[in-house]
Amino acid sequence: MEIGKKIRYLRKEKGIYQYQLAKASNVSELTIIRIENNQVQPNPATLICIADALGVSVEELRGE
Repeated sequence: MEIGKKIRYLRKEKGIYQYQLAKASNVSELTIIRIENNQVQPNPATLICIADALGVSVEELRGE
C-alpha cells in the first residue's frame, strides 16, 4: 500500500479528520491532503511527526 493511502487508512481507522491530524502532527493540513493523495512524498521529519500523531511506527507507515 502506498504511504499516502496507509496514512489515510490509519487516520480514518482512528476516526480523526485531516485537520485534526495536521494539528496533532504539526504539519499543515494542505500537506496532509497532498500526502494522502500521493501528490508529494513526506520527508523523514514529517513522516516521524505523522507516525507519532497516529501512534504508529514509521516502519508501519512504510509497510515494513
